[in-house]
Amino acid sequence: MIPIEHFEVPHLALWKSCVAEVLARALCLEHRSSAGIDTDHPLMRATDRYCRAMLDNLPLDPPPADSGDEAAVQTYLSYLHHRRAHANIAGDVRIERDVERQTQQYKFGNPLWQQMYVQYFKYYWQYPYHEGGEPRYRSWQAADAGQGDLCYGVIEWKLPARARVAIVGDIGTGTDVAAAVLVAALKFAPDAILHLGDVYFSGTRFETEHRLMGLVRDVLRGDKRRVPFFTVPGNHEYFTGAVSFLHVLDSGELVDGPAQRQAASYFCLRTADDGWQFLGLDTGYHGHYMNVAASAQQATLERLHIGKIETARAGASTHWPIDANPYFRRASLADLPTRDTTSPVDQVTVRTDEAAWHLDKLTNFRGRSILLSHHQLYSALDVCGIAQRRDASGAPDPADFNREWVNTGLWRQFGPTFGERVAAWIWGHEHNLGIFADAYRPADWPTAGDEAAHVFKTLPKGRCAGHSAIPVQEGEAPYAQKYPVPLKQADLRLDLTDGWYNRGFQILELAGAGKPARLSYFQVAGADPTPLPLFVESIS
Repeated sequence: MIPIEHFEVPHLALWKSCVAEVLARALCLEHRSSAGIDTDHPLMRATDRYCRAMLDNLPLDPPPADSGDEAAVQTYLSYLHHRRAHANIAGDVRIERDVERQTQQYKFGNPLWQQMYVQYFKYYWQYPYHEGGEPRYRSWQAADAGQGDLCYGVIEWKLPARARVAIVGDIGTGTDVAAAVLVAALKFAPDAILHLGDVYFSGTRFETEHRLMGLVRDVLRGDKRRVPFFTVPGNHEYFTGAVSFLHVLDSGELVDGPAQRQAASYFCLRTADDGWQFLGLDTGYHGHYMNVAASAQQATLERLHIGKIETARAGASTHWPIDANPYFRRASLADLPTRDTTSPVDQVTVRTDEAAWHLDKLTNFRGRSILLSHHQLYSALDVCGIAQRRDASGAPDPADFNREWVNTGLWRQFGPTFGERVAAWIWGHEHNLGIFADAYRPADWPTAGDEAAHVFKTLPKGRCAGHSAIPVQEGEAPYAQKYPVPLKQADLRLDLTDGWYNRGFQILELAGAGKPARLSYFQVAGADPTPLPLFVESIS
């Protein structure tokens, strides 16, 4: 097994999407409907090395023209063709010609780089979000979407009262492992599959049609039974403005009829007896630009947009471009595209209009609710919140709820419904299974006051389930506990197969209104679709 590297800077993610797409076409993989990612191709590995250097703001010096180091040459060619595309976007013919001249001096040149350059240029303009426009989003309040109807986004079709639901996360790779996970889940004859988001690397039309729609078509569209597939977007779908994500929803390919159609990037799916409802949250809208520091994204843009490097390190390469930049400019706040200003810039939340929609469903539904999202409410390993405020003396403020590992923005939006209405929250994003201790809350959180009593209520069960496809090596230590979020049991971890953590899924069995549900965790070893039981718990 080979790692699938992914990058959180949209321009790098889109470049890798183009590299992967051209390779798939060149290797005739596009005839396979899922068109899995070829991570071992020399041009893909070269692109990974280039993107890592860009992400870390490291020098990327040109090899000598007669260099025999093919890996170094291909890495630099990946950079040159990506930069050439941005010179074209910037309209700087001189720099584009200079970069093109550099690409022709190496003996290891490959005509596929030219195709990748062309594809990137096409995608860049096809998805205007990359030039500062707004991503696509269908608000229940908008005149061109829900028109103020709170029923907009509610799935007309209903699950049986005694339904069986499969839950997968971060599955949009098109690989044999992703297919094995879905095949294993199908053995339990689920009535629906719920996906926690992410189609890699940036949710382009090719990627959504192959690694999501194609994967579903390959596995879930047999002659005997068509299992509906409902999904929320992750951060990667928003790297191209969620344009293709909404296209695949509209295609009808993920469901088995108009009544199952998912209209928006959020949804409400209920059982026929109104005993349970699943609320899919769109955390990707704000979450896609928060994974990498703004300075790092700016540095990448400046290197690509032919701009002066102001954030370079002391040891920066002398070969970094320092030309005048006709494309990338520092705009005043008034000139920036409008955003939902009520969302904190340093934590993921759902849009305020969407939060109102979900709260309407939570308030007016008499059964139990399960929240589904891409991003985490809390994490034992990742920073998903903001640091605790300090008082005048520099000590942690005991009255502040903020913690680096807790998303207090999401908690404020949905915490008032925890327990009484929300039975569990399942999220992805981290490519791991986290069966955390029930009723987790930071031990030193404030206990007095209105917020403690009415806003920061205790969530009965929070689970991370983003482990369905992206390979994770033992050395990545996904169970290292950086933050004090314990597992329910210390041994509740995915097993290792040849140094790689198994991938997996969940099966939730509903027993009807007023009765506990049974949540079973399964794992698969490599691409073997044999479901291996891991743990079973009750949700009530």
